Amino acid sequence: MTFPLQELARLIAPDAPLVGAVVGLEGALVRVATERGAVTARSLDALAIGDRVLVRHGMATRAPVARHIYPV
Repeated sequence: MTFPLQELARLIAPDAPLVGAVVGLEGALVRVATERGAVTARSLDALAIGDRVLVRHGMATRAPVARHIYPV
């Protein structure tokens, strides 16, 4: 059994981080396309359209990228 307040908090800000791409910018807000659909989040980083981001607790930060590429 879950409490209604915990369920509401889970729906507003899910615990699992989302990975997506920036598709729109509106000042400090960015629109991110994720596997669950479009999400609006705040960002402190300077982002551009097409950047990969990680959305966690309503904040968008740059997603880590590979530093080395190894041929297979």
